Amino acid sequence: MTNKVKLGCSYFGNRILRYVKKDMEFLAKNSFDYVVHTFSENDLAFYHKTMEEIVKATHNAGLQVHIDPWGVGKIFGGEAFSEIISQKPRLREILSDNEPAGIACLNHPEFRDFMKGWIKAAVETGADVIFWDEPHFYLPHWMGGRPNTWGCRCNFCKDKYHQRYGEELPQIETEQVIEFKQNSIKDFLSEMISYVKSFGIKNALCSLPADSKSIKNWESLVYIDGLDIFGTDPYWYIGNKNAGEYVGFYSREVVKLTKKASKKSEIWIQGFKIPKGKENEIAIAVESAVQSGVEYLAVWGFEACAAISYIRADNPKKAWKILLNAFKKAKNI
Repeated sequence: MTNKVKLGCSYFGNRILRYVKKDMEFLAKNSFDYVVHTFSENDLAFYHKTMEEIVKATHNAGLQVHIDPWGVGKIFGGEAFSEIISQKPRLREILSDNEPAGIACLNHPEFRDFMKGWIKAAVETGADVIFWDEPHFYLPHWMGGRPNTWGCRCNFCKDKYHQRYGEELPQIETEQVIEFKQNSIKDFLSEMISYVKSFGIKNALCSLPADSKSIKNWESLVYIDGLDIFGTDPYWYIGNKNAGEYVGFYSREVVKLTKKASKKSEIWIQGFKIPKGKENEIAIAVESAVQSGVEYLAVWGFEACAAISYIRADNPKKAWKILLNAFKKAKNI
């Protein structure tokens, strides 16, 4: 019996349309159903019309388009810089050392207004789904982080915390502070997802794995009104984990939660920073995800990220070949 899993791939770093068309045709011929196109602040400023053309080319190849606020405000995942936090430093998170961080505060009303402008522009590209990519507060271990600090302690967060708990925001990151941040992420996403729905298109969310300090309660996110697809990205090499066990565990958790909430499930497969000689673990991860019954399965990213040296697999050609074969098999399990 043919498996109904839909297969996806992230795509970024190329804005030359004739090459994009060839790549989209290649993906369509190799079992893929959808493409996650990144739409960074740089794209928003300089490539908006180009992105409309890229989305059209993707549709013409027979593929669905999910569009990603890649690195926007740095509250979303992605190797992209943020202009908004440079031009408007007042939007930045304030950390526990009382200094600003290189990330916007998602509780700041002005940043939320900016995100609604991004949504409108993303919808205008013709995309089918808005893909909310790892929304988070400041993480000290990410690029530009400062050890032993946490955020946010801006005035908006302090006021919101006081309104919720009737007390001042502590100097240390307590369990209640973590809960507050989780609720703030949910509140932010609820507002954004509702706005997306007003345009009549779908929402997908990739939450950081549940052992992340910033995301502790997936269930509060799965039930957001207007969310259509919920998933996570158990990138096993980042955590130095066993591919089959790690991906299998999170895939089963996602499937269990989404079935309960009547949402679609999605798992992301690591196709970047794959060490030489470990490429076969990609196939193991794909099989583990498929066996869980996940409905959407995507890889980050195209050609094992060969075009971006910072995260490319050690042997991207081999990693990509194994991924393609594993995805083809997934269609027929």
